[in-house]
Amino acid sequence: MAPEYLAHGQLTEKADVYSFGVLLMEIVSGKQNNKSQVAVYTDSLLIEAWKHFHSETVEELIDPNILLHSNQYRDTIVADISRVVHVALLCTQENPLLRFPMSKTLHMLLKKDEQLPMPTKPPFTDEKTMELNGMCEVQCENYNATSSCAATISETSVYWR
Repeated sequence: MAPEYLAHGQLTEKADVYSFGVLLMEIVSGKQNNKSQVAVYTDSLLIEAWKHFHSETVEELIDPNILLHSNQYRDTIVADISRVVHVALLCTQENPLLRFPMSKTLHMLLKKDEQLPMPTKPPFTDEKTMELNGMCEVQCENYNATSSCAATISETSVYWR
């Protein structure tokens, strides 16, 4: 879920682009975002992709089923999928202003010879904090060291019939 939607409930084109980036990552990896197979804390799919991207080990992120019968074209497929991961990381940048419109995102996927900008880190990369684009600073800027600032968390549960 896009951080601005979590923080402000805003559904925008940029939130859709964020979701598209997550979907691309799920397709490439064969994993669901934030679905851990173990009881202990593990990185989200986006954080895992970010780490592989920066260590240039994107091939380790790719679903093995995609590469199963690709011996002849393996290098080309890995290069194409690495580009998809790069675009997905551009879609899931923390700051919505840095995310490209959907039309540009699709253009980047199709134009393989076009140079892509480096993405900034995805949101929630620090498990102890959630930056949410300066939300707390805006709401708490008038408070000094002796003041307090309250935060509200609400939860909604949906029970299917």
